[in-house]
Amino acid sequence: MKHLLYLCILLLASQTIFTEAFSKSTRPIKHTYRLIHNNDGSDLLGNIWFNRRPLTLADLDSCVDLVTKNTPVTTYMICTGSDFFYVPSKYGHIMGDDLNGTLSCGTDTLFHHYYDNAMYLQRNGTDLVKATLTRAKKNGKETFITYRVNDLHFNDTTMHCPIYYTDWWLKHPQYWVNDTAQGWHSAGALDFEHQEVRGHKLAIISEQLENYADYIDGYELDFMRFFVYCKPGHGESIAPDMTQWMREIRKKVDEISIHKHKKILLTARVAPTLEANMSRGLDVRQWLKEGLLDFITIGIHLRNDPQIPVGTFKKELGKDLRIPLYASNDVVTNKQVEPLSHGMYRGVCSYILSQGADGMYLFNFYFGEYNKYNGQYHLEEGGQVCQYRMPQLLHELGSLKALEGRNIIYSLSEGHEEYGIHPNSPLPLSILPDSTKSASIYVGDMISIQRPKEVILFYRQSKPGKFHITLNGTAAIQEKPEYTSLYDRNHGLIDTDQEIALIFPASAVCHGENIIRFTSEDTNSGIFIRRIELALKYGDVKTHGYF
Repeated sequence: MKHLLYLCILLLASQTIFTEAFSKSTRPIKHTYRLIHNNDGSDLLGNIWFNRRPLTLADLDSCVDLVTKNTPVTTYMICTGSDFFYVPSKYGHIMGDDLNGTLSCGTDTLFHHYYDNAMYLQRNGTDLVKATLTRAKKNGKETFITYRVNDLHFNDTTMHCPIYYTDWWLKHPQYWVNDTAQGWHSAGALDFEHQEVRGHKLAIISEQLENYADYIDGYELDFMRFFVYCKPGHGESIAPDMTQWMREIRKKVDEISIHKHKKILLTARVAPTLEANMSRGLDVRQWLKEGLLDFITIGIHLRNDPQIPVGTFKKELGKDLRIPLYASNDVVTNKQVEPLSHGMYRGVCSYILSQGADGMYLFNFYFGEYNKYNGQYHLEEGGQVCQYRMPQLLHELGSLKALEGRNIIYSLSEGHEEYGIHPNSPLPLSILPDSTKSASIYVGDMISIQRPKEVILFYRQSKPGKFHITLNGTAAIQEKPEYTSLYDRNHGLIDTDQEIALIFPASAVCHGENIIRFTSEDTNSGIFIRRIELALKYGDVKTHGYF
């Protein structure tokens, strides 16, 4: 009897220690390298990588293999569809299920395609989450579910087609934010000021944790899809409730970790400033103080911020940042929704890594065009630029070492605000007659080790006008009008816009901040500088990478 009592006490003590290990808020600082790939799932469920043909398990395996088989990717994330599920759930139906024709509008063939593919997987004893995570795990990768906390893709009631709406959202209009000013579809965002909304989301997250615990190493809360959680000005007032909600999620993760006898990580993707996060009720500093997250990623929405403020975010958090920090890219840039090119991807990743992030997070980094063109490069006019993502890039984008000597483009965001987040950019620059303005671009390349063969400054001005331009105090060698076409920089020209290309001596560029100064030589009305890009060419594109 004494032995039995002793055993019970020992087991209880072990469980207490195990639990405390998960919730301990004073963990030592960790720097864990990751190259993360986030897939939103709908492209796989729709089999978009294979031109929307009916999905097969072989197609799905091939998609996962392109990302995870013999690549440096460490971590594979699959989205579950937010409240529009890609897998069975007791909290709603699978995307595309028209409930025996009761929701169909005759215009929803793509949604039917999603559903048909989900049913194919179900008949084969699996689903999108199980199949992709199992394959990624087989390829030796860390696996995560990523949950879009407030996805706004399908809440526009002007579509007048019920198959495009999620059940719970449609039944509860009293919980909508009803504010159109925050961004695309923001009026229909669920308002987390309501306990009912937080409870509904917690139930979904708990269900996924319970159903897929055997397949995951961690769970991500993606707050950037989409960055609307309350009415304007209500962020600070709901922050305590949101932090309590985070505690409940952390508790659920830890409970399942104990039950499964393995550590399940909890992470979040949030905005790149503490102020922006707090404006939406996300008290990130408090989350970190309480040890609610195992790592954190900063990101943006839709339009890439090529110089996302990694260093500033680290400085803001100071000693409270005791977990790994990553930063995400996005797939498009500029207001015209132009895709990032290979050189621009390199520039984004070089900046993020050289600013001290523990790794890279690739968002919506798909290979549909790669399959479309049978693995061949499809180049833009001029033959110097490739805008389609290729698996080869995975071997470069996660490492500063791998980026050495590769052709690269550093750039600044045009300055367009998305969901209340202003990018880390001074653009557009308004330059009055006889005045001077400057902008800075951070270059991650170690120029002292290897100098580029050519340094090209591309900039876009709102109308004709003359400037004296210097790069770190050095004047340009010459203008190259033909380079704007050769390097595919003329996208999205509007009205009287002009795209200019200047060549600078290689000695003008440096590792770190590079100051570009524009001095107006006109006496007429002012001019806006809309874009600034700095291209470093190390060699021929076939050997040193397409721009």
